[in-house]
Amino acid sequence: MIYKQETTGKTFFPKSTKQIILEIELNGKIRFDILLYTIYNHYNVSYKIVNANIEYLNGSNFGQVKLLLNITQDQIEKIENYLREYKLLSSRIDVLQKKEAS
Repeated sequence: MIYKQETTGKTFFPKSTKQIILEIELNGKIRFDILLYTIYNHYNVSYKIVNANIEYLNGSNFGQVKLLLNITQDQIEKIENYLREYKLLSSRIDVLQKKEAS
């Protein structure tokens, strides 16, 4: 049996990703574990914790966290909007890829 081939006009091209370091200032409005859960599960972005200086006071989290993200441009905008909602975004730094000499 021959099935009709569906064409949606969308071809598969992998989205270009880049690495960024996201510096987050925790201000007690959201817990650190909830923040990491949201970034990984809701926005589908894997992360590495580069540096974390967090204090826990009465169930609130304060301090600074730096995360290394491998992320697309669409995901960057969504995560930045999420962090601005809680006033957590401190800065974003694009990671330059080193080229090896041949």
